[in-house]
Amino acid sequence: MTIEQRMDQLEKRNKRLTVALTMMVVVVCAVVTMAAMDQKISTFDTVMARRIFVTNDAGDFVVSIGDNDGGDGLVRTKSAKGKALVELTSTAAGGVVATYQPNGKELVRLGTTVEGQGTVTTYQPNGKELVRLGATTGGNGTVTTYQPNGKELVDLGATDNGYGTVTTYQPNGKQLVELIANDNGGVVDVFNKTGETIVTLDADEYGNGVVGAWNRKGKGRTLKPGP
Repeated sequence: MTIEQRMDQLEKRNKRLTVALTMMVVVVCAVVTMAAMDQKISTFDTVMARRIFVTNDAGDFVVSIGDNDGGDGLVRTKSAKGKALVELTSTAAGGVVATYQPNGKELVRLGTTVEGQGTVTTYQPNGKELVRLGATTGGNGTVTTYQPNGKELVDLGATDNGYGTVTTYQPNGKQLVELIANDNGGVVDVFNKTGETIVTLDADEYGNGVVGAWNRKGKGRTLKPGP
């Protein structure tokens, strides 16, 4: 499955999650209203409470509405075993939505960076990151995929100058191939298994192609066009 297809599935899932959370809050508020004064149906203009808890038939708390340590709103659902399922809250940077696996580890998190850009992170069953959509400090979008061991696999990002970058990694976490750019044009760097640069393709200041081949110690030669 391509990254584009994964992102499309993730976007659809997040939309469904947002709708479900909204409906959950509405339902919980309705339950609290009907439960007041032991009446089946009651009508109030305003309901105010510090915290609201909903239990299942066994008496286990499965939904709570309150605030977090920072005083912001918090909605949390739990399984009958007490494991977190969905959490809706916020940080100083903005809103956060998190879903959890049956083992209690995070599955998907929607949040924001300290600069205010949106982020989406998906996790593996072992709790390690799987895919992350975020932004650089300059405001450019980034996409990073991870291996089961938690090491980076592919990274799509940008340089400080705004050029796009693509980097692939080996299972040991060392760079394998890097596509970047500079003021002269595109650049391709190829690395060996120990992380040394062994091949470079780029352009010189006059717009001519340059190919370099190097050994592990950085010694080699370049090939330039010419007679």
